[in-house]
Amino acid sequence: MAITVNLWSNENGEIKRFLEKYYEKEVRMDEDVWKWIYIYNKPLDAIDMISVVMDNIDKYKLSMCIQVDDGDLHPVTMENHNDIIKGILYLFYQEIPETAC
Repeated sequence: MAITVNLWSNENGEIKRFLEKYYEKEVRMDEDVWKWIYIYNKPLDAIDMISVVMDNIDKYKLSMCIQVDDGDLHPVTMENHNDIIKGILYLFYQEIPETAC
């Protein structure tokens, strides 16, 4: 299972500026990139990106949506990001029921 994170912005250089801060290094990307897509095979890495974007939404003019495998795109907002993170944790890290042991 994979989680695709999509970032987009109408502000020139905004995605590059955000990613350079996130990765703490220079990102080789044109200034006019308005959409960034990354497929995470480790759900915790996707959760980290979602959390950082939401924690810094007042500093960057970004929008975000996610997609689990080939499912529907889901917008991530300040109102729903905690529920999305909980849902990802539930999907990928469910505890094994005791009766299955």
